[in-house]
Amino acid sequence: MLKKLALLVLTMFACTCVSRAAVINPDFSKVISRQDLNRTSSIAIAVKDLNTSKVLYKKNENKMLNTASTLKLFTFASALDTLGNDYKFETAFFVYGNNLYLKLGADPLLEKNDLFELVSNLKKSVNFKTIKYIYIDDKIISSTPYPDGWCVDDFWPNFPPISPYIIDRNMVKIRLVLSIARDSINIVQQDRYRFSFINRLQITDDSTKIDIVKDYSGMKEVMGLTGTINEDTDLELPVNNPRYFFITRLEDAFGKYSIPYGDKFYFKEVPAGAKKIASVSHSIEEVSVPILKYSDNFTSEVLFRVAAHKYALKNNIKPQTNGMSTGTTKNGVLMFMNYYSKAGLDMEGIKIVDGSGVSRYNAASPGWICDALVYLNKNLDIRKYMQTADEGTLKKRLRYLKDNLYAKTGTHNGLSALCGVLKTRKGKDVVFSIVIQSYSLAQGVLKSFEDDLVDCIFSL
Repeated sequence: MLKKLALLVLTMFACTCVSRAAVINPDFSKVISRQDLNRTSSIAIAVKDLNTSKVLYKKNENKMLNTASTLKLFTFASALDTLGNDYKFETAFFVYGNNLYLKLGADPLLEKNDLFELVSNLKKSVNFKTIKYIYIDDKIISSTPYPDGWCVDDFWPNFPPISPYIIDRNMVKIRLVLSIARDSINIVQQDRYRFSFINRLQITDDSTKIDIVKDYSGMKEVMGLTGTINEDTDLELPVNNPRYFFITRLEDAFGKYSIPYGDKFYFKEVPAGAKKIASVSHSIEEVSVPILKYSDNFTSEVLFRVAAHKYALKNNIKPQTNGMSTGTTKNGVLMFMNYYSKAGLDMEGIKIVDGSGVSRYNAASPGWICDALVYLNKNLDIRKYMQTADEGTLKKRLRYLKDNLYAKTGTHNGLSALCGVLKTRKGKDVVFSIVIQSYSLAQGVLKSFEDDLVDCIFSL
């Protein structure tokens, strides 16, 4: 009996080894040929030794392709260099004379409770009987809602306009409640920020599939609901007027702490010599998590503009229009190009127009990405901010490489990209970039193909 059990264990072990060997195949050409890529598909790969920059594998390594959200890693790095490891996204009150100034920090992680904490500390620090006016300084980033090159499908319905006014990610929750008789739908809005709805939803016993349509004329707060609904459902909608949304939250905080300010809020920069009396903040490391682990577009674009503002101040770049912010996507691109040019990279290998990789106008070559990764690992300790296998957007992927792989994913329709740092089976540290574009099969098949290519790199 013991012999049979031992034989069974050995057989299972052998089968496991065969199965793993079938996946880990160092022959890139065989893995690629199995996909039967059609004439419209493109694949580009580059692998380099992290320490020597020696090319270990290449295929179309200089081909410029859209790399989707992998771009976030490189825009984040340029922003980190500009802002510094100790940078805080700070929202703070200052006092000057008989006036208060609220300086916005464009903090993408700022929530209602943070704002309430700020106002609570403010009340402890100032005698409101002496305060005449309250001003808001909102010059840290531009209020241009979306970068150039973005289409409606890129941001609606999940992406609020980019703004210095940020609270609760500028999203509002609503609830759709079916009547007991299942013959009507009640739209419950508990937030002070309200939408108007044109409800064309059909109640069904099958499934819930809701499409949200927006009236774009004048950025009106009119939403159309179409599709089907079979149960009570929660939705989250982006606000169209971030300033109004933020101020309603601020008024709520003033009301909670019975702050006697009856005037409206005005807008002016904090004067030199003003004294900071209350603040809340989040670190750049905290902000890196939604960007590099969960590939959040909104947070990435806000960071890019915040860094652009500091870059413009350092380099004496003036706003194009008097009184406007220098925290623009355009200045962010200047910052990015300057950073990697100084690093000695060939800037013919990349083109960017935004900070998140959403735009279809972005393009980079795997060769350029590998060169940038070599530089960032030597000069910025970029792995400290990156996700490993089975984490964030790599959840349930490449688990056997956990803590050996640090990577950034990118996904558009029919496109997948992955780049990062990997310790191979032989203990060699390598950087790599994979871009697969115009792929007609399902997204799951595309990601599996990408993982097989990582297996090839692991076996080098």
